[in-house]
Amino acid sequence: MTKRGWTTGSAYALPVYLFLAIAVVYPLAKVLARGVSPEALSVFSDRYLWERLLWSLEYGLAASSLVILLGVPLAYSLRYRFPGREAFLAVAGVPFVMPTIVVATGFLTLLGPRGIVGRDLTGTVFVLLWAAVFYNLGLATRILHGLLARQGEALEAAARTLGASPLRAFFRVTLPLLKSGLWASGGLTFVYTFASFGVPLLLGGYRYATLEVEVYRLLAYELDFPRASALVVWQSAVLALVSLAYLRAQSKLAPSLGEPPVRTLSPRAAWLLGALVWGGTLVLYSPLLALIARSFFGPEGLGLDNYLRLLRPQSSYFSPGLIEATGNTLRFGLASLALALPVGLLYALGVARKSPGLDLFGFFPLLVSPVSLGIGYLLAYPHLRASTWILVLAYATLAYPLLGRTLIPALRGLKPEFLEAAATLGAGAWRRFWRVELPLIRPALAGGMALALASAIGEFGATMILVRPEWATLTVAIYDRLGKPGMANFGEALALSVILMGLSLFLFALVGREGKLG
Repeated sequence: MTKRGWTTGSAYALPVYLFLAIAVVYPLAKVLARGVSPEALSVFSDRYLWERLLWSLEYGLAASSLVILLGVPLAYSLRYRFPGREAFLAVAGVPFVMPTIVVATGFLTLLGPRGIVGRDLTGTVFVLLWAAVFYNLGLATRILHGLLARQGEALEAAARTLGASPLRAFFRVTLPLLKSGLWASGGLTFVYTFASFGVPLLLGGYRYATLEVEVYRLLAYELDFPRASALVVWQSAVLALVSLAYLRAQSKLAPSLGEPPVRTLSPRAAWLLGALVWGGTLVLYSPLLALIARSFFGPEGLGLDNYLRLLRPQSSYFSPGLIEATGNTLRFGLASLALALPVGLLYALGVARKSPGLDLFGFFPLLVSPVSLGIGYLLAYPHLRASTWILVLAYATLAYPLLGRTLIPALRGLKPEFLEAAATLGAGAWRRFWRVELPLIRPALAGGMALALASAIGEFGATMILVRPEWATLTVAIYDRLGKPGMANFGEALALSVILMGLSLFLFALVGREGKLG
């Protein structure tokens, strides 16, 4: 690493470190400081909390294994042309931007106590694993497909020339080449599953509550800072170890970017492959399909009654109408995107310029509990409790790593000849970025902005801690109605979920139409 390169990377990294100190380190330090007491040691003798840790580990490992087992053959199938292949690639990234409360409501609609199936399967491992696969399979498939197509084509063809059968060539040649992709997709699935909040809270019950859910319960209902802080330490330690492996694997994926030539099958084989892929996709997405269909059935029967009731004045201050909740959601989401954009861009540039340690430290917000982060903000910045900036700061903190991680492969994939030519013509570092790099990474930037915005409008954990009645967003309005009895409230929750789903998809398409989910 040259001195010039270190200096350039550090210039980008310093503002990110300052942001992290304000938005993450100081608030979490306040939480941990409240938990420094002999009472915190009681977690080591609490059998229930140990069970929460063990279940969180089991949940993350089981979800990662299942996603990999399904993702490898699915990625392999994308090497071939079949009817609807391009549409599947477009749809595959949709679950990753779906708000957790929308997905949980979809499962309640299909498999809950008032679900379409007629049998309550909430509180089972089956539903939780289905939700984990729903969220992570598409992204893992995209990672594995890119690596498989770019690195496996030539060597697999050579093995076939030497007489290896297709199956033998895949297991002996292609599969070992997927090592970095397996670590990246499995690690990312583990991180999001192990620390998941919304889905286990609404679908798991006490038996299958994750550490994140237990942190929320201890802080929100018992104000038990010592034990909650100890759980935050447990969770952060596990996530840090897994994330180190993920970041190492993800750094090796840049050569796999791009869409290789697609192989052609016979018409019969292509239709059969398409039927298998789309049949599985429809089953996987069936909770969302059930949510959309059921939202048009209210106590009065088929119609728009669930949606029309949202326009009426609400008796509960915490249950705003459609206009208020949507306005709050958009206002906070767009404001947080304006803050996450420069931070995420500087983070990506610093990592691409090889700033020491920034790759891990900039990723840190994804390793912490949004619930504990929200509590930390209340403790660290009490003067902001009445300001919407406390929500904007939380949303931007949790969103910018997604934007940055989308940009990093694109920046690493730029040809150095372009920058060298611009430097030869006298362009400085910032001028090279604005005139050369930015136009080349614009698709990735659009995709990263879409991820950040979708993350902000669907954020649930920190929102439950920081929100005030007058700030209630769509996620809060849905959760409030799900907790109330009666089919009318349930129908309104379904209608709000469909609206939030449509808003997420619209914003994702609007902002990220030129980009690919990297």
